Order: sequence, then C-alpha cells, then structure tokens
Amino acid sequence: MNIELLPLRLNVMELQKELQNCQGWNLYPLRTQHNRSPHRECDDIWVRWQNTSVRPDGSFDCSWYDVADELPSAVGLCESLFNIYDGVEMGGVLMTRIPPGKQVYPHVDGGWHAKYYEKFAIQVKGNRQQAFCFDSERLSPETGDVFWFRNDVPHWVINDSDEERITLICCIRRAH
Repeated sequence: MNIELLPLRLNVMELQKELQNCQGWNLYPLRTQHNRSPHRECDDIWVRWQNTSVRPDGSFDCSWYDVADELPSAVGLCESLFNIYDGVEMGGVLMTRIPPGKQVYPHVDGGWHAKYYEKFAIQVKGNRQQAFCFDSERLSPETGDVFWFRNDVPHWVINDSDEERITLICCIRRAH
C-alpha cells in the first residue's frame, strides 16, 4: 500500500482564509523553478524546513519559518496530526498548490529527509477530479481529508478540475 485515506477529517476553513492573504507562495522556489522539475507547474509555501547546516550523514534540523506566523492554522493542524499519530519528531511542512489543469509529474523523492520521515497530508482544497496517483493506486481526497503516503516509489498528482488543489504536507517521525 502506497497511500491510505485516514479515518480523520479536519476543519480547514480557517487555513483557507489565512491563505487568501498569505505572502509566502514561492519564496523558496527550489522545487518549482527548474523547467524539468516534476513540480514545475505548482506553487509552494515552505512553512517549516531546514534551519541548520547539513550534518555529515545528510541529516539536518527543521524549524518553523516566518510564514508560519501568517498561517497559524497550518501549524495547529500539523501539531494535531503529530499528537494523533504519536509523533516524536516533526520535519518539514510544505503547502503545495496545483492550478486547474496542471500536475505534479511522476517522480520519486530522495534524500535523507524523504527517507527519515513519514508523509501525512491534509487536503486544504480538493475534489474528485483531482488525484494523487501511483502505478496501481489512486486517491482523490476532498477538502478536509487526511491521508498518509509513500514518496519513495513513483508517484504523481493530477488536477483535472477547474479548481486549484491545495495540500498541506506534514513530515512526521513516529514512535514504532
């Protein structure tokens, strides 16, 4: 199993309001700026990410970026997931926006961070014409849905609707 809709729905209305005035889109465009990036048709807000230099093993510590002050609901939602799913360490937090008719192209995420943390996602805006895809699986989360996914196998996201798709991705290391 590469993706799982979790038995949890969260209220994302306040976060949707906060995003209307947020100035954080594309401040750190490393994932989206290259014309061959699988994320080239998307917009990002890095809410939490690397705050230290990379250690010899490739690891690093994360902290909330200043944009978290504009998006307190994003922080609260990620902290809720962290507590519900027995988190012991929070990694990066990323908001992604896929415009109507656009996509994230097939790819596999690599690097220390991608392998160390589990990926949980809160669908901030979503509908049935949008999908998170794997070779043999597909999930179309709707607004408020929460899901877990693997990023170490080929995956992609499509938005075949006339509405933007916004997802809040929370990277959490759990006690196992």
